Amino acid sequence: MPLKNPRRFRRIIWAGSGLICLAAAVTGWMAVDRVHTDDGSVNSDVFVSNHGRTLTTVTSWMDCENKPDLQAHESAHGIALTEKRKWHGQRQSSDSCHNPHGGLISTSLDKPVGDRKITDGVTGDGIITFDDTHFPYPRYLPSGFAPADKTIGPNNPLGLPNPVSSKATWTCTYERKPGKGGQAGALSITADAGETTPAEGTPMSFAGHAGRLQKTSDPSWTAVWTQNGYTITVWTDDPSMTDAEFLRITQSMRS
Repeated sequence: MPLKNPRRFRRIIWAGSGLICLAAAVTGWMAVDRVHTDDGSVNSDVFVSNHGRTLTTVTSWMDCENKPDLQAHESAHGIALTEKRKWHGQRQSSDSCHNPHGGLISTSLDKPVGDRKITDGVTGDGIITFDDTHFPYPRYLPSGFAPADKTIGPNNPLGLPNPVSSKATWTCTYERKPGKGGQAGALSITADAGETTPAEGTPMSFAGHAGRLQKTSDPSWTAVWTQNGYTITVWTDDPSMTDAEFLRITQSMRS
């Protein structure tokens, strides 16, 4: 059946198409507008590894956020660190911004840190770092353990960041078969600058260093001793680990 007014019909079609395009543009703009980015402060200690070329810290994020990225802004005399944060929707929304997560984030430098000062890119505050050459890595770990991407410890099962310390400190965590199912288990090693004599537990020697051993619960052991200007704490919560395995770990630490 022929149209009575084809020009009017074409105008209606073009107008409808325009409204559809406008609606799509507005929808796209709203979607983009609901993604927010910001530069955040570094809220935990910083670890320097790989011959001074890699910086690592502990961060946290919520369900409505992406895992932050650690970014380094280098100059000849300093390095400013920021956490690039991105979240979706309203951060205050109770239905999408809960359940905290913790993990490690790293960035690589163009050249080693050297004598350059490391600062927080947001506050300008200086950051004390821990050099991995001083960390007491274990020479022995039971089968199935691998480095974790977070720092689990007593009363911190999520691996959330601890406040920035006024002294060099770092925690390295290993998990049994992470992400592969099976029996869960964790082992954490913490080194704090300064020698603090442990007061609790049974006195014993760890690779020639005086310390104390304490069984804090059935699957949990804690060993503390001092060496080379640091206080070393080894903690495990692993139902599958034997007492002999834990002691072997503590005796295998790098001096």
